Amino acid sequence: MSTDSDFNPFAPIPRRRAPKGDAPPGGAVPDGPAPDGPTPERATPERTAPAGTAPAGSATGRAARRRAAGSEPTVPGPRTDTATPTAAPARAATATATAEANPDGIELAPYTIPQVPTIGWDPGTSPRRRWIARGLLGAVLAVQAALSLRLLAAAHPDEAAAMVAGRQQLAHLMHGTPVTTDLVDRINGSPWLYPPLAGAAADANGIWGTRLLSLGFALATTVLLYSLTRRLFNERVAICAIAVYAVLQSTVVVGFYAAPESLAVLLVALAAWATVFTSRRHPALVLTAAPAAALACAVAYSAAFAVPALVGLALATARPHRRLGPAALRALLLAAGTVVLLLPYGTLGELAGWSPSHGNAPGSAGAVLFSTVQWSGLFTVLAVAGTIAYARREQMNEHDAPEKEAVPTSRGHRALLGTVLTATALLVPAAHVWTGTSGALFRHLAYGMLLAAPLAGVGLTRLVGAHFRHPQLGILVWVALLALGLEQSALRYQNGPDSGRLLAVLRSHAVPQGRYLTEVDGLAEYYLGAVSKPEQWVSARTGTEYRDAAGVQHHGDDGSVAAIRDGWFTMVVLDSTAPRATDRALSAALAAGGQYRLVAQFTSPTGDSSTYKVYLKH
Repeated sequence: MSTDSDFNPFAPIPRRRAPKGDAPPGGAVPDGPAPDGPTPERATPERTAPAGTAPAGSATGRAARRRAAGSEPTVPGPRTDTATPTAAPARAATATATAEANPDGIELAPYTIPQVPTIGWDPGTSPRRRWIARGLLGAVLAVQAALSLRLLAAAHPDEAAAMVAGRQQLAHLMHGTPVTTDLVDRINGSPWLYPPLAGAAADANGIWGTRLLSLGFALATTVLLYSLTRRLFNERVAICAIAVYAVLQSTVVVGFYAAPESLAVLLVALAAWATVFTSRRHPALVLTAAPAAALACAVAYSAAFAVPALVGLALATARPHRRLGPAALRALLLAAGTVVLLLPYGTLGELAGWSPSHGNAPGSAGAVLFSTVQWSGLFTVLAVAGTIAYARREQMNEHDAPEKEAVPTSRGHRALLGTVLTATALLVPAAHVWTGTSGALFRHLAYGMLLAAPLAGVGLTRLVGAHFRHPQLGILVWVALLALGLEQSALRYQNGPDSGRLLAVLRSHAVPQGRYLTEVDGLAEYYLGAVSKPEQWVSARTGTEYRDAAGVQHHGDDGSVAAIRDGWFTMVVLDSTAPRATDRALSAALAAGGQYRLVAQFTSPTGDSSTYKVYLKH
């Protein structure tokens, strides 16, 4: 039994008020009068908890309630033997800090940071994302169609040539009518593929029918571009790619231009889509892209620009999933399949002998480069920047494959894919600089822009940043491309002499039995069908088969010069955009013969150097 003599008033006794109705915990003496019954013993220095550790009996909160209920055993702290007055303040401060950090006085297990996913949202596609992306795709298609439909002008000579040749080819296929026009040779592609389609559309609704056919091809191309870009990256990059591609001058013009390139670009897009679609499947399935690639080259020989990129794409898309051998096998199979399909009907030989300078006026390297910078400079810079950024680092918001299906790509793989897709955008201008011509550059750029569009989409997403951090930068670039596309496409349709005035002059001088030499192929044959027949018009660009009075047979430009010298033609029409050698030879023959006089001359309304000249025989 404890007595007053045993009580030490200087010992550090922890005192805490006990809850009402409960027994004092841990032997602590409550304030106020002692309750009835035996008095509990006071804590002695030998049972005082050390500094920094709460007494076992003084824990509060949920841990105390659990221990009171018997669900958690009470673990007493270690004993201390001495407690000096000088150490009491330090122990009290340490105990206070520890109580604030860990009020329950429970020993905590070591904390381990759990493994976090690569991204904070589901990387796989979802119905909501798909429907939003499809809605944006529809909006882009509507903008593209509106930009093309605003281009109202008379038929360009190339368009007229395609429609006239197509009508005769279609009549020959259906009724066996012989083809009498030489405009078939003006088509830089197979005369049995695009021209009959253009002729059927022209029979249905004239030039509008043919242009609407091209618009349908262009919109289908944009849909395929969206699909293949989504498979290479994700919906966000795909929307950015088609938004940039749809407002380009080449896209807008070719989408409303009756020329074989409109169908050829669609076929190239189909071949690229099939190549990307079969990238994870058996290497032999890449042969499904060969018919589209071969057909594109047959429709328009200029599609050969895209064949190296398609072969490289077969390698680049398979390399992350397969070893180098199977990936290279895919590329070889696609190249071999395309060549084999081009062998019939001599198409491969025609393709090998084609040049961008065929039927186009020559130009200086500086003029070609200036036109390239005007029409595709900003887009090419965006695509190259996207290639460099993608090769350096792959961002987590550019792919939508789930983590369990994600394929790690190295910097070399990414650089290969970017280089393959952007190479054609640089190859086309280089080929035109090499051949010294820019006549059809605006149409041929469509191949390079189509293939480089996915990387342009990557470049635009990098400008915007993750979670749309800098949307103003992306909007600024897109508005700049839109403004350039609007102005350049309008100038392209206005570029060239006034065909309406020319047709009025030709209609007034045309006679039923006349013979006409023209460098403006197709225009008179299409619009003057009521006063002349297509076989009366001879294309100066392809030359003339002429036998003179001495019985000597002349061919090509020599035949045209000999016929002018003898006064065989009733009227001669020159175009300054024709090949320079042909135009100079005909101009010299007209001046030297003295049998023709200049009756009309029209300059382009845009103020450039192209002109029409009409010479009439005395």
